[in-house]
Amino acid sequence: MNTEMILIADINADDRLREIDHEYAKFIAASMADRGLRQPIEVRKVGKKYELIAGGHRLAGAKILEWVDIPAIVLKANDLEARLLEIDENLFRRELSPLDRSTFLAKRKEVYEAMHPETRHGGDRKSDQSDRVGDLIASFSDETAERLNISSRTIERSVARYKNIMPDVRQQIAGTWVADSGSQLDEMAKQTPEMQRQIVSFIQQWPKVRKIAEIVRQIEDRPKPKPAGTYEKFIAMWRKATAAERNQIIAYLAPDLPGFQNEREAA
Repeated sequence: MNTEMILIADINADDRLREIDHEYAKFIAASMADRGLRQPIEVRKVGKKYELIAGGHRLAGAKILEWVDIPAIVLKANDLEARLLEIDENLFRRELSPLDRSTFLAKRKEVYEAMHPETRHGGDRKSDQSDRVGDLIASFSDETAERLNISSRTIERSVARYKNIMPDVRQQIAGTWVADSGSQLDEMAKQTPEMQRQIVSFIQQWPKVRKIAEIVRQIEDRPKPKPAGTYEKFIAMWRKATAAERNQIIAYLAPDLPGFQNEREAA
């Protein structure tokens, strides 16, 4: 693919799924000023202008440096293909928070199913031919799991976080400790919309409380649960144990069980 010099003024970067981190853009700008741009941005032609596909922070860095033009690879892509390229370019970056990753995976699901409607579960299929085509195209979870080398269950859980957390709540928790914890996002996703908004308000007032379950307890004014005793801990462990592990426990406890000594002497 050939690299072209594109006027920055001709590049539209407004419709982006991920907000620009301006502090990170300054860091990128410092690197670009010292070493130049080592990786061109990616754009597509839309009319006489260009639309950014990949490289939002690099483009922001160029603007900070007041560059007039920037090296770019011009790709041929329709709306859905361009969105998919943007999503995948971000998904492969390690610095994504669990909240950002949930957002990109949910958007990837929307784009993938728009491109392959025959893969939707429960979707209308007009013919046997459509059924056969759908069987040949991997489901969203399977295809994405293979590309990202993560489990389908992880993808489905991430998408569920995005869907079950209210849009205004997602916006307010971005950049907070909640966005950086998958388990806390799962706890947030379990709550009602009204409770989610109360949690956001609580976080803003008392930022040192960093467990959603504890925040909910305080909002509902419930007493702290008593610590589990030895018996409760044993029962919880027993319920989680496999059959083989339970047999090991029984064998270990057997010498102390009533009647064990009599049975051994009788034998």
